[in-house]
Amino acid sequence: MNAVLTILLILGLVLVALGAGVVIFVLFRRAPTAALIDVKNLPVDRTAKKKEEIIAERIVRTSIEKFEPVRKVADHGWMWLRERFRRLAHRAFELERRSEHVARLKWDALTASTRMHTMVKEADALAKEEKYVEAEKKYIEALSIEQKNPKLYEKLGRLYMRNKNYDQARDTLRFASRLSPNDASVVASLGEIAAARSEYNDAITYFQHAVSLRPRSPRYLDFLLEACIMGGNRVCAKEALARLSAVNPENAKLGEFDKRIRGMV
Repeated sequence: MNAVLTILLILGLVLVALGAGVVIFVLFRRAPTAALIDVKNLPVDRTAKKKEEIIAERIVRTSIEKFEPVRKVADHGWMWLRERFRRLAHRAFELERRSEHVARLKWDALTASTRMHTMVKEADALAKEEKYVEAEKKYIEALSIEQKNPKLYEKLGRLYMRNKNYDQARDTLRFASRLSPNDASVVASLGEIAAARSEYNDAITYFQHAVSLRPRSPRYLDFLLEACIMGGNRVCAKEALARLSAVNPENAKLGEFDKRIRGMV
């Protein structure tokens, strides 16, 4: 009789261990993604949580009732297994909630990114139609989603440039430059504002910086050469012309630039 009870006890322990193994498998399958979120801070629905407790309790009770004769023989062992199994079940439910929350956050981020790109396209189209007020609103809406996107600030700054609102354009582009100091496009845009305000020394500084970031850009060399000529800096103009000639020898404006430099005092 004792041998039979021992066998039943071993079989019962094996079956419960297998059940616990299933829960552990679920736990580790969900863990890499779910561990990113702190469940204690999630807004969990109380009804759903109570339902999970009932389900876990039912699983434990059903497993134990099947082996009631063995439980009577080794009551303390079953209580220990029951508690461990319940904890594993609750942990599995927690990890499931974490996984669902992570998936929801990813979906929200994807939706926000899609909205942002749509707004930017609409703003670009409005800017081409010279509907500056409407375009500005769209760019600002996009910035409410991505508040540290330097390219969005550059687009907004260039919109102000087109509207000849140079003060606001400069402030906006300076902020873009702080977010991305080595963005040659932003630096060159600041140079364009300085040139538009006849601040040629500042324009030369900005364009020289842009050229240092993009040494083979004909566009930035063209800007630099124009600023040097307009600012009366003959040495700077000759150096810029030499570099532009080397980078873009087919440039139709080279002869005109050379003539203008020769005419400088």
